[in-house]
Amino acid sequence: MFKKFQLRIKELNRNRKITVYLPDNYYKTKKRYPVLYIQDGQNAFFDRLSYCGVSWGFLDYVKENKLDIIMVAVPCNFEGFKRMDEYGPWKISEELSFQETGEEGKIIGGEGEAYTRWLVKTLKPFVDRHFRTIRSDSAIVGSSMGGVIAAYASFKYPHVFKKCAALSTAFWFYMDEFKDLIESADLKAIERFYFDLGEFEGCGNEEIDQWYIETNDQIYEWIQDKIENIEYHYFEGANHNESEWRKRVPLFMKFFYGE
Repeated sequence: MFKKFQLRIKELNRNRKITVYLPDNYYKTKKRYPVLYIQDGQNAFFDRLSYCGVSWGFLDYVKENKLDIIMVAVPCNFEGFKRMDEYGPWKISEELSFQETGEEGKIIGGEGEAYTRWLVKTLKPFVDRHFRTIRSDSAIVGSSMGGVIAAYASFKYPHVFKKCAALSTAFWFYMDEFKDLIESADLKAIERFYFDLGEFEGCGNEEIDQWYIETNDQIYEWIQDKIENIEYHYFEGANHNESEWRKRVPLFMKFFYGE
């Protein structure tokens, strides 16, 4: 069953429509549930609403596996380059901004810290107040730039997002910043950290394919001694799209919640 509501992002002066999935037995028990916060939430449940016509299949997965969790789907901002802004914890360099936008002098990214504060200070407390959650059991998941903001949220607020899945993550936008964050953070509170990438993440650009591989490998080197439970996967032949990410849902969901 689904509940929908609109919530103000005061930090960024905009609103966001949120979809919450509740287990079928939610109103028949007094049970409390872990919560999964899904970035690019328009792609979470239904093919017809998904960006590429293929969803991640979270609804099918939890029903097939009789998994009792609450899922909070937060759609991205579709306006212009606002998705890159909100999911970018720091400003992206002028060179890489031009590569993404094709516009001289336009710098993207940099709203991600404000967006993450909203997740932590507004959205999560709202969900915890209105639904029977296990407040200490919150996970976050995202892919590509959604993976960037998911990883950032877990590294910055490890006592809040103790489980994280960052798929096909474009760490290469921010390697210096992630290095500083990881080195300065105490990540012991992170209980599970899953990340992965495919062979062809660059959407036809072989140089970007290599950037993904090199930067994800580097992130693993930086976190391997700071987080106890890590899963890191590389998928030969895999591309950068929802069809691929749907295949990986069982991997990180089992890692988070067991069989």
